[in-house]
Amino acid sequence: MALAADGIRHALFAPAEDARVGRATETRPVPGPMRAGAPHAYAAGPGARRVCPPPGRSPAVPFTGQTHIRIARPSRDLAAAERFWAHGLGLDVLWRAGAERAPGTHDLLMVGHPDAPWHLELVHGGEPHPTEEDLLVLYLDGPVPEETVDRLAKHGGKRVESPNPYWNEWGVTFEDPDGYRLVLCRRGWSNS
Repeated sequence: MALAADGIRHALFAPAEDARVGRATETRPVPGPMRAGAPHAYAAGPGARRVCPPPGRSPAVPFTGQTHIRIARPSRDLAAAERFWAHGLGLDVLWRAGAERAPGTHDLLMVGHPDAPWHLELVHGGEPHPTEEDLLVLYLDGPVPEETVDRLAKHGGKRVESPNPYWNEWGVTFEDPDGYRLVLCRRGWSNS
């Protein structure tokens, strides 16, 4: 992504023509109005296309939209993290391991949905260093249920304002017990 002069991070790019050979050789941000249903930070314009990887090159690592993603974070207190993520948000505990299983290992907790191609791994040990921009955003494509907001607060979440006004307008932001941020966004999202 590129930060354009207008302060917007653009993920859509258009080709820049190489006058010597008359073909696209690089990409540049596409200014323009936002797409219906797209978040404000992504602009689209006539002929805009995603370029990743650049044309003619294959990705360095072969992966697809179904490749499983693990988001790993250190946690000071796995019990508090489980209360927030499992009991508060409603994720399933997919796996739990204690350090007693083998020397040199860590206590850890994996939460997510059994059928999702991602999960969150919380590892006991190490000091978390989250910033205000370390966000896990869930696009709900509808209202954020008030009972979910109440349940997150009851299970250790701290409701906070985001430094980005977009998230305050379109969602609710919580800090988990380790200070990492979860945004429940009313908007929908599609990569297609």
